[in-house]
Amino acid sequence: MKIKNKAILAMLLAVTMVSPTYAETAGEYIDDATIGSKTKTDLISNKNVSAVSINVEVYKGIVQLSGFVDSKAEEAAALATARKVKGAKKVLDALVVFSGSRSMGEAVDDATISVKLKTELTKVEGLGRAIAINTEVRQGQVLLAGFVDSAKIKISAEDAARGISGVKEVHNLIAVK
Repeated sequence: MKIKNKAILAMLLAVTMVSPTYAETAGEYIDDATIGSKTKTDLISNKNVSAVSINVEVYKGIVQLSGFVDSKAEEAAALATARKVKGAKKVLDALVVFSGSRSMGEAVDDATISVKLKTELTKVEGLGRAIAINTEVRQGQVLLAGFVDSAKIKISAEDAARGISGVKEVHNLIAVK
């Protein structure tokens, strides 16, 4: 086997092993990564969107946008941008309109909640290392998004978030594969 072929084989094996969704083939995973990258790039290029605030997840061509945005107009602009990306079969809206700035104390409280939340999510059966769920915290509001294998995991993740001191509301926008 030539060195080039070995390198390609090694890359495909590596992509398959790090893929967070084992139900995807290596090709689907690469396609999803391409769609995700293109979506994020297009969001960054859109002057009506704060791309820094928006997470992009893709599973088998289904794009999910999540995060806190400042207005309905920003939400609409982000969704319209994602829908134009070649290969995006469907766009799921996991954006929460929640404007307002945080005080330094609120930012520290949110960071504390975020750390506790990630720790609790690692304990949810079937979730593994909690990498399948995006979490955002703003002024005690928790946003859960991403793709999981079952409704039970989705509910367990929400229960974990609700059990954390300082959480005011949980927006569970996790999609079940």
